[in-house]
Amino acid sequence: MNSTLTSQEALVSQPPQIQFDLLANARDSLRQAVELLAWKDIGSDHARLKHSITNAAHSIELLLKERLYRINPAFVWENVDKYPNLEANTVNVNTAISRLKNIGAVMFSEKDENNIRSLRKTRNAIEHYEWRTTEKEAKIIVGNALSFAFSFAAEQLGIDLAADFKQDDTWRSLIEELYDFVRIHGARLEAKLRENGEYPSYCDACGELTVPMRGGSCELCGHWQIVDDA
Repeated sequence: MNSTLTSQEALVSQPPQIQFDLLANARDSLRQAVELLAWKDIGSDHARLKHSITNAAHSIELLLKERLYRINPAFVWENVDKYPNLEANTVNVNTAISRLKNIGAVMFSEKDENNIRSLRKTRNAIEHYEWRTTEKEAKIIVGNALSFAFSFAAEQLGIDLAADFKQDDTWRSLIEELYDFVRIHGARLEAKLRENGEYPSYCDACGELTVPMRGGSCELCGHWQIVDDA
């Protein structure tokens, strides 16, 4: 009997590997955050908010690292001389922001930067000690986090992460369940439209100023709307 395996047989015999690169890892954590908020079939409201915050924070940290990686993979490491030693520390959120600003010329609004740094502290409190806040504040925290993640991925990585949730009813459900995200992300999208010379109209479906001035698909909820020129 021939004991020599062909290359194809050897490949088939290998155990399946679990692998998440930076972007896939970020994408997966963002999906966990969104699905926890969009669907109420897992856990209590407060538990879902808690876990959605930690998942969103994890996703943002990885998205920042992905942007650094695209400049130079070594910049993901706290000490660049340690690259690619997986036992050495990678950058934290504060260092990632600093490097992106100083080396990558990436611009962050003061509000976004403050929110990201605050989100890191919240995540640390949840994961390492105890956490107390109001339900309203928790929804604002995660609304800001999701809005930044979608915006940063689109503008800095050229990836529409929101599209991942529009293949089914997840995006619609998120908009229905989390008004704070609708308000926060709607304002961000409106500002972007105005930067591009648009005079957006209110969407009949989600109520945000996120419909392009010539009509079409709402930038937030996707509702198709005809704008009256008169």
